[in-house]
Amino acid sequence: MAQTRKLTTVQTALRVLAYLAEHPEGVEAARLAAFLGKSLSTAYALLASLVAEGFAEREGSLYKLSRTALARSPAPLVEPERLADALEELYLRTRERTYLALLDREGRLRLSTRGRQGLPKLSGVEEVIAEGFHALALGKAVLAFLEPEVQAGHLQNLRAYTPLTLTDPLTLEEELAKVRRMGFAVEIEEHALGLSSLAAPIFDPEGRVLGALGVVVPSRRFPYAFTRLVQAVQEVAKAASSYHPTEPVSVGSELLSQPLENLPEPPPTPACEEKAVPAPPRLVAEANLRDYRTEYERSLRDPEGFWAAWARRFFWFSPWKEVCRLEPPHHRWFVGAETNITYNALDRYAEGPRRNHLALIALAGDGAVHKLTYRELRDLTSRLAGGLRALGVGPGDRVAVYMPTGLEMALTFLACARIGAVHVAVPAGMGAQALRERLVDTGARLLVAADRMYQGGRVLPFAGLIEEAVQDLDLEVLWFSRGGNARPLEFWELVEAHRPNTPPLPVDSEHPLFILYTSGSTGKPKGVVHVHGGYMVGITYHLRALFDLKEGDVMWATADLSWIVGHSYGLYAPLLEGLTTVLRAERLDYPDPGSFYETLEECGVNVLLTSPTWLRTFRRHGEEWAKGADLGALRLVGCVGEYLAPEVWRWARNHLAHVLDNWWQTETGGPCLSTPVCMPAKPGKAGLPLPGVEMRVVDGLGRELPPGEKGHLVICKPFPHFMRTFWNDDRRYIEQWSRIPGCYTTGDIAVRDEEGYIALLGRSDDVIKAGELRIGTAEIEGAMLAHPAVAEAAAIGVPDPEGGEVVKVYVVLKTREASLEARAILSDKLKSHLRRQLGSLSLAIEVLIVERLPRTKSGKIMRRLLKAQELGADPGDLSTLEP
Repeated sequence: MAQTRKLTTVQTALRVLAYLAEHPEGVEAARLAAFLGKSLSTAYALLASLVAEGFAEREGSLYKLSRTALARSPAPLVEPERLADALEELYLRTRERTYLALLDREGRLRLSTRGRQGLPKLSGVEEVIAEGFHALALGKAVLAFLEPEVQAGHLQNLRAYTPLTLTDPLTLEEELAKVRRMGFAVEIEEHALGLSSLAAPIFDPEGRVLGALGVVVPSRRFPYAFTRLVQAVQEVAKAASSYHPTEPVSVGSELLSQPLENLPEPPPTPACEEKAVPAPPRLVAEANLRDYRTEYERSLRDPEGFWAAWARRFFWFSPWKEVCRLEPPHHRWFVGAETNITYNALDRYAEGPRRNHLALIALAGDGAVHKLTYRELRDLTSRLAGGLRALGVGPGDRVAVYMPTGLEMALTFLACARIGAVHVAVPAGMGAQALRERLVDTGARLLVAADRMYQGGRVLPFAGLIEEAVQDLDLEVLWFSRGGNARPLEFWELVEAHRPNTPPLPVDSEHPLFILYTSGSTGKPKGVVHVHGGYMVGITYHLRALFDLKEGDVMWATADLSWIVGHSYGLYAPLLEGLTTVLRAERLDYPDPGSFYETLEECGVNVLLTSPTWLRTFRRHGEEWAKGADLGALRLVGCVGEYLAPEVWRWARNHLAHVLDNWWQTETGGPCLSTPVCMPAKPGKAGLPLPGVEMRVVDGLGRELPPGEKGHLVICKPFPHFMRTFWNDDRRYIEQWSRIPGCYTTGDIAVRDEEGYIALLGRSDDVIKAGELRIGTAEIEGAMLAHPAVAEAAAIGVPDPEGGEVVKVYVVLKTREASLEARAILSDKLKSHLRRQLGSLSLAIEVLIVERLPRTKSGKIMRRLLKAQELGADPGDLSTLEP
């Protein structure tokens, strides 16, 4: 009886299909019920079964014969239980979320999954997938082996599920060709952010693709597990197939052979433009600078009045006769006035109501913590100043300083300035030859040096290096000894031998304060000269107007004191404004990343100024370290030194505080481009020209370019805190004002948008010429950093006889332990990602995954070293290369 009923049902179904074939216009269920002599519910049940099996389709109330009902279907599986077993086997081998995807008659993928509760699933994916094959490893594994005419349908109107989805047909076809060669497909956050997957195809006895087996894992674990997963997926898929090709399957070659213009047009590349992000309302409401546009226009309309108003906040032993005297390209500010930066930074507070206010917190590398009030810091500075004078150091003499960041270095700077001497900081750890060159170039009268440094749990001895550097030079060494071996001239003995009665010496406003050599990342180091008066006025204005410090605030600039950021915002500006500054000698992530957050919390830091390098480092360490810290006091994070990628900007804002990207140079003394809190920030862009700073993007003749066009970033006029010259090389200073007529050439390539925001694209000597394209290294590196697997990137151009230059990108992955196989796959993925981001499908790109990038001690990537190694050329000065 059961068999008879089954045959009757089949015969009835065939009658229905025949009836639908005779009525292509469609049939209603009631009409079909009358034809069969059955009830309406029976007719509905039959039609529903035929629709589910793909034999019929429904349009409103009408039922029609499916267009694929009479098409040849894939050969039936002889052993359907084999595939269910394969899914189970893959799960048992990997213990990850596994999927089985099978093609149905409509060309859709029907999914089955296996995995314990808690394992991630493909988000937004139902049991049946009709589109989006290109964004899934399961889909790519099938798509790669479909017939060309079927495959072509999936290459139309490609949708971007995430910023990493491949949406241009040519790049996708290249990836499908790799799938055919390798026998498996990979997707990294192309369908859903945070998830990655791989899959291998399954074939029927005739060699046609039936579907795929795959596994999904969180992206953070993907590089670790890659080798194990790909082996399991390939082995299980092969066992589940009824056909095993012995040669690579060559499908879709017709598409590859088509000329580019015959392919479907890819959608426009997503612009790098980021949406403007306003600062939190409370920050905006309480900002020191409330109206940027008005302030900026006032500063350009009347620069002398603008800067004079701010300068009156300070003490001058004698007033100025002129605010500014311009003799292009030279400039003088507060002409005829006398002052001393240490009187304004120390004495006026030490003798007033803030005498007991905390001025300095210094965290030494050996674990010592120094906390000094303004009176204590003034007294120690006065003692050391008396000691330096007793050693014969006088106004204008140069004193070289070779010490780690800390109390002793800060005291040396301040003591030199107090007696009119000029301090010359040389980064601790720099080689003997580089140190000697700076001693000779400046004609240093004295070297103040530490015999060792503590960093990363290691002791770095300097005594031998220093003795080699000063050999046969006529200068004394004042030693800060921590190694137990006392020397004839000891730092703290000299301090203790003098009373705190050495007053600040009145000096001309234009008297040199310090000489600071640039890092050397742009060639031969240059000795930049800054002066007492203008430097004091300019850096404090930006401390208040940009970094928005309030009375009683604590600031921590993480830069080494031997760099311009350390000079300006690690020491001088916070003290000049009567605030508290934090200095830390040790690496920020030693002994673990938690120490960075502990310093923020324990010191009550309100404003942090750090580098993109450190933000990327803590992003790589993960936000778990930040979760246990109380960062309620932290209000702003300034970031300076190199390009800040939007992804890193967003991470810092989410896990630290609102971010102020800012651009400046050793030569400028303080910030030039940024986004004050009263204006919305645009991640990926340095920001707007700051009040008092006139900047433009121009062509090689100095003509201002319209928004959207790349050009040279220039400074139109000097400002008070701008350098005065290069030490012993005024010709070089003049030359930098003459490369482009009437402008100071910063050496950077930039682009301005309609609202005036400026994005830095890299150094002008770092522009890569690939075919007809001109691409800045920052543009390339920013695009690469948008990929979730990338922690750091450095781009160079390698000469190519046929196409100008090949773009070569050195990449540091977030996961250092990735296998060789995973690195090879990731390299291919990163090439495709970069082509998509840059909008050039034919761009020649090489990606090399490395353990680390060469950097200067200030954190800048030394691209010229990478290029020199690539070309076998002389890399030039490497004195500032981080060991």
